[in-house]
Amino acid sequence: MKKVSINTAVFLNQLENGRSQSECLKQLIGKPIAAIEARGEFFQEDRRDLELATIQRLCKENDWQFYYSIPEVLFTEGQLNENIFDYLTMAKEFQIQGLKISLGDCQNTPASRLAKLQKALRAYSGVVTVENQPNQDGQLEFFKDNLIKLLALVPELGYTFDSGNWYWIKEDPQRAFDSLKKWITVFHLKDIADLTTVRLGEGATNWQSMVQALNSEVPVFLEYGVTTDEELDEEIQKVNLIL
Repeated sequence: MKKVSINTAVFLNQLENGRSQSECLKQLIGKPIAAIEARGEFFQEDRRDLELATIQRLCKENDWQFYYSIPEVLFTEGQLNENIFDYLTMAKEFQIQGLKISLGDCQNTPASRLAKLQKALRAYSGVVTVENQPNQDGQLEFFKDNLIKLLALVPELGYTFDSGNWYWIKEDPQRAFDSLKKWITVFHLKDIADLTTVRLGEGATNWQSMVQALNSEVPVFLEYGVTTDEELDEEIQKVNLIL
């Protein structure tokens, strides 16, 4: 039976108050989830590897898939972000199954750089996905054009659809979903009302129909702050009931 997955954004309040991601993730033990996704921006640089090792053990002990959100952009005005190769090395070391990074603008990227990226992706047992951003690079038609061209040249990449980012650039999430559904390999779920993230069912997103329309192998991550453990259990149940 498919189960929902958890991005550490659900612990936003705790993280902003200094609690580590590994400590927060221990609160998920015993909950009906399939995977977790750690966020790069919440690691202290000098403690990142130690904490990643702790999270790796947690994932192994609880049979969770391990994902990692990179707080960077893969392409800037056609230039490949070379940091991606360091992240791939990190992912191999800590058995991270999925890396996510914002797409950016990959127009006019030299073929040699794409070939280098493709070679590195082929040597990685997991999957790297690119994500739509809430900025000009994420405008639907521009993003779709970039995505299609990139996946044609580097088919090893996947696509993370963020259901909330569209609101901040005045795009219709449902229209975006219908337009991009065939390329989605990871789904980041949140509900939005008046440009504020709210609990599922309290916003404008028709999230149930989106989740039910996904291919069965696409993981669905909750990616929004939740105030209490009881609320988190309720949000998990909402999604698991329709998966």
